[in-house]
Amino acid sequence: MTESTPTTEFLRQGTEPVVDADIAPVIKPSVVHVPSSLVSLVAAERQRSGRSNGQVLIDAIEAGHDHLVKLHNESNSIGGRLFTARTAKPQLPVAQPLSPLNIRLYEQDYEVLDRLVTELGAGSRSRLATLALTFYLDSPT
Repeated sequence: MTESTPTTEFLRQGTEPVVDADIAPVIKPSVVHVPSSLVSLVAAERQRSGRSNGQVLIDAIEAGHDHLVKLHNESNSIGGRLFTARTAKPQLPVAQPLSPLNIRLYEQDYEVLDRLVTELGAGSRSRLATLALTFYLDSPT
């Protein structure tokens, strides 16, 4: 039996864009900033698999969702008595210079990303992308 969380419930609802025969799904560009070492690993995965940066990112988040939830659950809680309680953001592997990674996703995909950022305490799309891609590409960043 799998545990049901708000994230899994949202993902079960389906995020496939509604496709009308006359209307193509809306794809929007964006940029996430990830450690420079990940950019070359994403490029290698893109070359190997024939997928786009956005598709690699989606696969990384899907494949690493349980790991990301575990990171969030193991994060330290700060405050609670004098200050409002909050969860510390999951730690990034090692601080490095960041580089932009261009992605193109369906509009609905950005809604899922933003919800995951909030639910997992990642802080930003870039942090979420870094955590997911690092785990997915098994990168020692």
